[in-house]
Amino acid sequence: MHYSRVSETDIETLRKFIPAERFFYPTTKHYDHDQFNYKKSAPDVAVQPVSNGEVSAVMKYANEHQIPVTVRGNATGLMGANISVDHGIAIDMIKMNKVLEYDPDSLTMTVQAGVRIRDIDEYLADQPFIYVPFPAMKWAAIGGNLNTNAGGMKAVKYGTTREHVRGLTAILADGTQIHCSHKTVKNSSGYDIKDLIIGSEGTLAVVTEVVLRLIPRPRVEKTMLLSFPDIERAISCVPKIFAAGLTPTSVEYFSEEDVDKWEEYSVKKFPVKDGSGYLMIGFDGNDDKLVDGELAEVVNVANENDVSNTLVLTANDPNSQAVWDARSEFETAIQQTTTKMDEADIVVPINKIPLVLKEVRKVSEKENVRLPNFGHAGDGNLHIYICCDDYSDDEFAVKKDHVFKALYQVAKDSDGEMSGEHGIGFARKDYFEDFYGSDYVELMSRIKLAFDPNLILNPDKIFPLHVSKQENEVVKN
Repeated sequence: MHYSRVSETDIETLRKFIPAERFFYPTTKHYDHDQFNYKKSAPDVAVQPVSNGEVSAVMKYANEHQIPVTVRGNATGLMGANISVDHGIAIDMIKMNKVLEYDPDSLTMTVQAGVRIRDIDEYLADQPFIYVPFPAMKWAAIGGNLNTNAGGMKAVKYGTTREHVRGLTAILADGTQIHCSHKTVKNSSGYDIKDLIIGSEGTLAVVTEVVLRLIPRPRVEKTMLLSFPDIERAISCVPKIFAAGLTPTSVEYFSEEDVDKWEEYSVKKFPVKDGSGYLMIGFDGNDDKLVDGELAEVVNVANENDVSNTLVLTANDPNSQAVWDARSEFETAIQQTTTKMDEADIVVPINKIPLVLKEVRKVSEKENVRLPNFGHAGDGNLHIYICCDDYSDDEFAVKKDHVFKALYQVAKDSDGEMSGEHGIGFARKDYFEDFYGSDYVELMSRIKLAFDPNLILNPDKIFPLHVSKQENEVVKN
């Protein structure tokens, strides 16, 4: 698609909607990237609205003048979904950061889309309820989590962001404000527009307010660290844990290589060093004895898989902090070992993880590229890092392409998906149609066109549009 750049006339009109202290023209380097950082492209102008009315006014003008709009929060995305590829207007939601209502009687709280996950945690710190999704980036905005349907380590028991959003307010491309669902637990009233917008990466609407589901705060939380002779025996233990009737909050896997890299990076010692494959399994509940009983059951299952060591970690255990620090810093530790890296976050059925890891090793050997990995063994979401090392930028670009194609084929052959939580964004868009097929993309193009007839919302993201902008209709490839 071709879009016109923002003109001085456009700037003059847009200034009427947003005051000078929240209006950025020309934009700074802050706006030309997100954490993906491989593609840089700046918007012509950036605005920081504080109300639904301001967002609506900007969207209405942009739609009438066919100016592309990209929405961003704290720009923690890893797939380039926040990047203004076609320039235009960036709507920066960082000032829409208020808790609008805390309603414990309905087990909900309503927040603006720019509120950070850590702000929600802090707000609820002395309350009997929690917002449970646990993505790694606590400084990410809730709007971004919603738009990528972020998961995190507690998705095993509690699900992803989608399961914890009761309702939302959004501004459509033409400036219309809509409310999707509210505070009810159930809704069988027509199409679920809320769930369609969740995960759409800003391509369908601008989410401005979110009604979050709260749950009672568990009184007991414990984690068990298990080491095994190899990663295969560690991973193959996971389906047996579920078959035993256990419901952990989290099941993480990582390898001896990950631990070694973390020790080099942190200059700390990991509590257990007598295995090549590790599982970190969390449980929560309201009865200490019941949680301990579940941990004991895990040990029984793990013994059948030749577990080398088991270590229970309570909140006051000094080893607990080291283990959680390591898990949160594995990515950074790997990054320190290479000149540049990229990531695939494929997701597969949990029983297919051992097979997929074998295929990952084959791809690594074939392409002569390091592919360290760790991830969520309880929900099948693998984080696989492609290390540049001594390759030139051009060589690495070719290697990455080969590796991504191979990994996505492995995921497809394993009944998996391209992404478990990071989304597709700009970075993986070119692989989408090969994975899901043209009929699927045509259907998604029709949905896009219904929400955004002028195709101004976050262009060039997720999938290649099968749309003729001139004819305003879906076309066959």
